[in-house]
Amino acid sequence: MKKCAIAIVVGLGILSCAPKKENTIAIDVLLIPLEAMYAQSLQLNALINKNNPEAIKLDENHVPHITLLQCFIYESDLPKVNKALKGLFKTIAKDSLKAESLFYSKDKGESFAMVRVEKTQLLEIHKKAIELVKPYIVKNGSEASFVQNPDGSPISESTVDYVPNFVEKYSYENFDPHISLGVAQTILLDSLAQHVFKPIQFRAQSLSLYQLGDHGTAQKLLWNSD
Repeated sequence: MKKCAIAIVVGLGILSCAPKKENTIAIDVLLIPLEAMYAQSLQLNALINKNNPEAIKLDENHVPHITLLQCFIYESDLPKVNKALKGLFKTIAKDSLKAESLFYSKDKGESFAMVRVEKTQLLEIHKKAIELVKPYIVKNGSEASFVQNPDGSPISESTVDYVPNFVEKYSYENFDPHISLGVAQTILLDSLAQHVFKPIQFRAQSLSLYQLGDHGTAQKLLWNSD
């Protein structure tokens, strides 16, 4: 009996020493545009959503934004990432950004649409965001790293695959700053490009850190530069 008790204690000791599995989260370091561009993004998205109710819907839980970096980090490193990003917004707070065009594939029946933002003013802050967060980037994220879909449907495979490849495939010379709007029929997008979209100058209101949801949506606010 005593031998059994010792074996159980030893077994529990071994279990307690096993490395604890760390939770990973999918994050988006992003800029939120000021009122005029924010409002135009909501307007364009509402018209797209009317044409295609399955398209992403921008609102307070899916904010219009310009991504600087997407990646996986350990949730326990979040305070360190927040601290690393502190002060970064000051480098661009007074800069004028430009919404260049409503971009979509004109040769298809329907297409994903986005407001393309001029790259020049954003390239340095994009590079700096990667430099600051890089020590905390991990590759072992999964569906569970994202804000889950309310209907219980799985996070799309394309979303899970995109995040760990952001730095390697979609950064630096491949960086394409934009505000995502959703999928609609091209005939509608032609009309929006001609009659609704306005190529305006705007500024960012903040640099923020969000946990990503499905399709690259910014869903859960984790930190804000304000």
